Amino acid sequence: MGPFFAHYILCYPLENEFIKPTIEVEIEKTLNFNEHLMAGGGDMGEMSTAAFAIAYDKGIPLKTARIFVSHHGLESGEGVARVFARNESDIHMPEDLVGKKVGVPGLKTTTTTIFLEMLKREYGIEEEELELIDKTPPMLPTLLDKGDIDAALMLGDVSVKTYYSNKYKEVWNVDEAFKQEYGEYPPASLLVVNAEFFEKHKDRAEDAIDTFIQSKSYGEAHIEEICEWYAKKFGGDADYYKKAYYNHYAISLTPVTDENRKAIMTIFEFTKDRGIITEVPDPANAFVSI
Repeated sequence: MGPFFAHYILCYPLENEFIKPTIEVEIEKTLNFNEHLMAGGGDMGEMSTAAFAIAYDKGIPLKTARIFVSHHGLESGEGVARVFARNESDIHMPEDLVGKKVGVPGLKTTTTTIFLEMLKREYGIEEEELELIDKTPPMLPTLLDKGDIDAALMLGDVSVKTYYSNKYKEVWNVDEAFKQEYGEYPPASLLVVNAEFFEKHKDRAEDAIDTFIQSKSYGEAHIEEICEWYAKKFGGDADYYKKAYYNHYAISLTPVTDENRKAIMTIFEFTKDRGIITEVPDPANAFVSI
């Protein structure tokens, strides 16, 4: 799974033995969590929604069991994926992005895919009408400051920190636009399980999910303590981390339902429409109930 703050709300109680797991779980946090699972590493794990569609298209035997991270906070939904521009910029709305240099956090990521497809559907702007600059999320504010890009699509902690800093103006809340159109905030990542492991050890998969849910519940009940620990270890402000988790993103672990499946399938369809995959995952084969 990813190595970001929200993941510690899930992992900290388990790794520090504040809960008693029903099964032994070995957790690996890595920036390359998508590639790790695609390469067959791990029986279960987190995968971005668009990356799962790519894995399915390649015939990699993975199944979606739950939503992992949602762009909805524990208490409210204010969105994460946003487009920002410098305050003095002539970019005020999505239509103004045509012909501009727009920084994006990866060309095939879930967030970038949603941004580009929503831009096309809502405003008739094609991907080719922007000059996309692919950079890691932490680099995007720096490039904005230097004037190397005109606007930036930000996600995760970089986006939330930028939002509260008031340093730049918000051009578009992409997550809110997705919610208004499709009824759910974007399911940014999924909890996936290796198909062979699931077939042979469904009971162990169920026990692992139960353990994750128990650890997540403990973490959310002790969020102030974890925020303080995280801020001391990695830097930043504890109050900010709490605000981000409460209002912008959170570990979900909710089962796939008829309602949220539509949001997942929409992202799969977006991924196909961009030409990244050749077929949309078949719901009958892509999802399992745990």
